[in-house]
Amino acid sequence: MMQPGMTPGVALLPARRVIATAWDLVTTRPKEVLLPVAAVEVPVSIVAALVVAVALSTALRDVALDAQDGSYLALLLIVGAGQALFAQVAHGAAIVSIAGVLRGRPVTLTEALDPAFTRMGGLLALLVILVTVSVLLALTIIGLVLLPYLVVRLALAHQAFMLEGRSPFAALGRSWALMQGHMLRMLGVLLLTMLIFLGPAFLISALDGLVAGPRNAQVAVQAVVSVVQGVLAVPLVAFASATTTVFYLNLEDAQRG
Repeated sequence: MMQPGMTPGVALLPARRVIATAWDLVTTRPKEVLLPVAAVEVPVSIVAALVVAVALSTALRDVALDAQDGSYLALLLIVGAGQALFAQVAHGAAIVSIAGVLRGRPVTLTEALDPAFTRMGGLLALLVILVTVSVLLALTIIGLVLLPYLVVRLALAHQAFMLEGRSPFAALGRSWALMQGHMLRMLGVLLLTMLIFLGPAFLISALDGLVAGPRNAQVAVQAVVSVVQGVLAVPLVAFASATTTVFYLNLEDAQRG
């Protein structure tokens, strides 16, 4: 059965109802909402931690554990880029699974993961486009002013890509069109989501302070902390996916109604 407010003809949900519906999904349907994210994020976090630890213990054993060191920074950037790509896959799988629940047609874990991995290239393209545009805008004062507008206007691109089967550029265009007249509501959703994220994000960042001691100990602790951070990020990614997917489907239902 669809969540309250998700049936055609019903008025658009206010931001607080979108957040409440997403929270309800995370807490009452963890198998469909959290599992697709965990199935990707947790193994990737473990592999990434092992890659960094092995590299720092062998080929880069003489490299200082300092972000100012070029080799160390390059290692973190390469591993981080891989994690960012798989985070897109986790996001895509969560969207498919959450949409299935909201539409009353739940899918299995395999059915959620398959389209996300199959369309990984498109998800990568979306990530590259969004990051590139954001970086270019961030280079100027005017761009910085326009950046929040762009973030809100393109907030539904992943939903259009995963649920409508559009190309990356077509998905961006679809999000742009869908958000016409709904910017303030989505802005409210994003701001409320950010407020909810503050505490957990601070905790995840604070874990970096545990990395101390002799170099070998630092490498080991860093690996453990990295995996823990990946596990803690699962509900955050799932909740973010839920808020935008609830918004997207509610908007579509209202337009069809």
